[in-house]
Amino acid sequence: MHTRIHRSICLVLIATAMFVGSFPSAIVRAAYRPVSSVVLTVGSPTMTVNGFSFPIDAANLKVVPVVEATWDRALVPIRNVVELTGGDVAWAPAAKAVSLSLESHVVVLTVGNTRAKVDGRMVWIDTDHRVAPTIVLGHVMVPVRFAAESLGGLATWSVQSRTITLTLPKQMEQVTDMMGHTVTVPRRVVRIATISATATQLVFAVGAQDQLVVATFGPAVKGKAMALIYPRINEVPGAGDQNAANIETLLAARPDIVLTEEGPALEQMKAVGLPAYAFSAEQPGQLTDAIKRMGVLTGHVAEATVSLDLLTTKMKEITDAVGAVESAKRLKVYVAGTGIFKTFAGDFFQTFMVRNAGGVSVSEQLTGGKVDVSPEQVLVWNPDVIILTSYTKDTVSDVLANPKLQNVAAVRDHRVYVMPKYVVSWDMPVPESFLGTMWLAHKLYPDQVRFDMAAEITQFYRQFYGFTVPAADLAALSQ
Repeated sequence: MHTRIHRSICLVLIATAMFVGSFPSAIVRAAYRPVSSVVLTVGSPTMTVNGFSFPIDAANLKVVPVVEATWDRALVPIRNVVELTGGDVAWAPAAKAVSLSLESHVVVLTVGNTRAKVDGRMVWIDTDHRVAPTIVLGHVMVPVRFAAESLGGLATWSVQSRTITLTLPKQMEQVTDMMGHTVTVPRRVVRIATISATATQLVFAVGAQDQLVVATFGPAVKGKAMALIYPRINEVPGAGDQNAANIETLLAARPDIVLTEEGPALEQMKAVGLPAYAFSAEQPGQLTDAIKRMGVLTGHVAEATVSLDLLTTKMKEITDAVGAVESAKRLKVYVAGTGIFKTFAGDFFQTFMVRNAGGVSVSEQLTGGKVDVSPEQVLVWNPDVIILTSYTKDTVSDVLANPKLQNVAAVRDHRVYVMPKYVVSWDMPVPESFLGTMWLAHKLYPDQVRFDMAAEITQFYRQFYGFTVPAADLAALSQ
């Protein structure tokens, strides 16, 4: 009866999810609640969790699910199963007892004991009163059906494939995103969706890209680089961006979390219960904070730490290099946006990049993000250097030949440059921006600031993308 009740509940949830458009958002949120589907195979050292493969024990590939011949019951090493769904596992060696905690359930099993404590009550583990946890290769092996059902889930056995399929609730927790919103997300995230190009690059920064089920790369990510770095780019569906999300695509992908930026799509996702977490990297310090948060959210803390260490080290090198430039001799810099007479106000990332490179942004006193300016204003500012982004429609030749700019110092001295781009333009608020800052510092002060750009580029893409830049691309980027 216990199993039939759980199956009925599962069917009700599936039916509810099929008709999300017909129900109030409160019901949709209840139906959406993420669950873990775990598939283990007798004799296999790997398991599939929500469509992704994980080792049962990364340190010992001999640890596998078994069928105990005497009882004819499947036993599994339970620690990684419970932890991947966000639960806790504790081992008391003196008592030889293992404690499993998930949501409101606590199950305590003791090696060799045919009874267990479930939410404070002592119960038989199986109708066959010989069934008990045992130790194999130093791991506690637990009767899997009992463990799953005691934690509020289901377990099914396939005789033909010798697989055990577990359906378990996910442990949820409340977190605060970078915009100050409270978001309820799974404690352990497996399936990741992004509807922000910046968030997608942050996923790569912590090495979680193989867990993407929906991804927005944005119009700035074009050409061969990303296709070489991430062959799945055409297989992972997109779902719009922070301004307009495709809710149906997101719901179908069943993500544990949707990574986004502030925008109208946040309300769309909240209305259907999608766990949306907003990032921002426009302000100083936010990029490193975003990488750190991404590591925690996705369970890739170690990878995030290595990436942050590299960024911190390199930014200090840049600061030290430009520190020798006297304040009175710092150059005035104008950064163009989509056109030569579009620029960035003081509250945008490009302004902070110029400052970090030892320059003075001529537009830093402006507000309003991306702003239009007149040729007369550019003349008044009279920048020493003009930087065109990779997405500026005007070329260097266009700017040098523009009759309205002939009296600008940067044009007169032919100090107009195009910011490089590989995955994303190096002026964007993504990890690649440190390369942009390094490149800009060298362009501003070539006699005082010198970096081996080929070596820096090679190291960066290996760390952040696991990719070796081809020689021809490296030569072009290093100019």
